Amino acid sequence: MNIPIVSVCVASYNHARFLPAMLDGILGQTFRDFEIVVVDDGSTDHSMEVLQAYAKRNPEIMRVYTHPGGRNLGISATVNLGFEKSRGKYWCPHASDDVSYLDRLARQVAFLENHPDVGWLYGIADFIDGNSRRLDGHQGEDASSCLDLIERLTWSNPIASPTTMIRRECMLLVGKWDETLVCSDWEYWIRLAARYPPVFLPGPVLQYRIHGSNSSVNMPKERELKYYLQCLAAVRKKADFVGGRINLPRFKALLEFQQAKALILLGDLESADHMLDAMFRTDSSLREDPKRLAQWLYLARDRRLSWATLRQLGMRSAWLADKDFMSSLLYVLVYCPLRAHVKTSPILPRSVMEMARAHYSRIARGALPQ
Repeated sequence: MNIPIVSVCVASYNHARFLPAMLDGILGQTFRDFEIVVVDDGSTDHSMEVLQAYAKRNPEIMRVYTHPGGRNLGISATVNLGFEKSRGKYWCPHASDDVSYLDRLARQVAFLENHPDVGWLYGIADFIDGNSRRLDGHQGEDASSCLDLIERLTWSNPIASPTTMIRRECMLLVGKWDETLVCSDWEYWIRLAARYPPVFLPGPVLQYRIHGSNSSVNMPKERELKYYLQCLAAVRKKADFVGGRINLPRFKALLEFQQAKALILLGDLESADHMLDAMFRTDSSLREDPKRLAQWLYLARDRRLSWATLRQLGMRSAWLADKDFMSSLLYVLVYCPLRAHVKTSPILPRSVMEMARAHYSRIARGALPQ
């Protein structure tokens, strides 16, 4: 049996009405050397009937699997089983409700074939509704201008998972998706990027469907924060084993800073204080490096986090004399609250506010892309 160039791995769950459009989009690709590996995660609608009908018509390229006993084990276990059953040189994840543009595989394969030093790539997903009508906006963003993509990924996730294509050898080295996490893709991108920096391929490659049962759309803020916290904690726990830049004290400390931020937003101030204490123990040089901590505080823009950090530091004269550190504190503690009220109660002239904003932006410009 010939090994295909691409394995398109579909995680399927209760999307029977969207499966024909999704499968037709893959089967109609201009690039033809691929296989379709579908894992159904215990669907309770007629998804299996649709999938088996397509597999029967396309037995040479399509296979359908389920978890033992047809159980529902979640997205991470479903992705892992799909990868285990796949054989291709390149691995391409696909949701069961999305639709790939017909040149998607051709464009991505051509880039990876011409750039053997690139481990994986990603792109843009256009939004469509439940009736396949185009919506405004898209998922994913070009983060190629980031001075430090690994740090960028700890603040937010710019990578639209269904737009990625990854070399199989890279995934084998990085390991499986974490089946204990809900946001396992985000955690996986951090681990993968630590060893293999991705490349952004301009132009949309896929249509991301927005409908009533999207698991990641309109998620309550508190739940999103909890998932984010779990993701950061998982990366921190694995840092010594993942290697790459994640194993550096400064990056571990950033993960703890980010966890402290999430804990504060969740209202757990005591745990946040413990996490900040762990941050300074992980990287003791932060106590002597006002500029780096100033950039983190500026980007976090949270007054409670700033005050908690000050409590851990103590009012050191060297820090209070540092222009960058004090500017970031003034931005978070003074400028942001004033800006929130300037429209209804202009305490400062708008021109002064804009001058302050420009000054503080210059301070943090080197930390991460805007």
